[in-house]
Amino acid sequence: MENKNQPVESEVKDGKVIEHFSSNDSNKEGEIIKVKRARYDSLELFDVSENELTTIERGSPSSTYLNFAIFLLSIAISFLTTLLTVDLKENQTLFTVFTVICVLGFMVGLILIGIWYRSKMSLTKF
Repeated sequence: MENKNQPVESEVKDGKVIEHFSSNDSNKEGEIIKVKRARYDSLELFDVSENELTTIERGSPSSTYLNFAIFLLSIAISFLTTLLTVDLKENQTLFTVFTVICVLGFMVGLILIGIWYRSKMSLTKF
C-alpha cells in the first residue's frame, strides 16, 4: 500500500531529525503552505522573450564561430611554426600539405572571427 504522506521538510532538533509531512492531495482547502524567504536589498526583474531564453539556454551561434576560429587559428599558427623551423625541402608533399593547412587555417579562422564579431554586435542590441 502506498504511503500518502511524503516528507516535505526536514530539520534537526536536539540531535534528532524531524520530518514534516504533507499529503499527496494538494487541492485541499485550508492547506497551509510554508514559504521561506530571505531578505534581499533589491530585486530587479527583466522581461525576457521566449527567443531570448532559447538563445541563453543554447548559447548564441556567435560563440560557436569564435570557438572554431580559435581552433583553426591555433592549428594554423602551429603549422606555420613548423614550416618556419623545420627544413621540409626534401619532402615536397609534406611541405605542400603543411602550407595548405596553414593558409586555409588562417583564411577560415579570420573569416570566422569576422562573422563572430558581426553577430556579437547584433546580439548586444537586444
